[in-house]
Amino acid sequence: MMQIYLLSIAYLLLGAGILLSDAYGGRYALLLSLRYLFRTNRFFLKVLIIIGFALSLALGFFPMAPGPRLLGDLIPMANTLLLTIWYAFHALRHSDEDDQVQEKSVLEATGQYFEKNKRNLGIITSIVAMLHFLVPMSVLL
Repeated sequence: MMQIYLLSIAYLLLGAGILLSDAYGGRYALLLSLRYLFRTNRFFLKVLIIIGFALSLALGFFPMAPGPRLLGDLIPMANTLLLTIWYAFHALRHSDEDDQVQEKSVLEATGQYFEKNKRNLGIITSIVAMLHFLVPMSVLL
């Protein structure tokens, strides 16, 4: 479906912008505004999480036309799911800011990995979005 294709590209580019906002926010005011919106508006964050899970499912079950019925857009689906997990971790971490004692868990370790490699994940996400846009009929890419 073409609508899912275009929504996934927009979601990936938005996610790349959020991930790259710390590294390049000083040069580009749009990235700075996007980072401020992401960090302050909880409704925006919840909408991103819901849309991310829906897009991940849609990319898994409804790929572009010549692809296989199941998992045709595997790499964009995996990248969308990774972004959604990062958004969910960010929402959970900032909702528990008042708690003094935080346990080390798998979710926290995953979040620390994302925070260390945020710039690299942003670049990879933008590359996946560009390839997904330039070569839409590629199977399993």
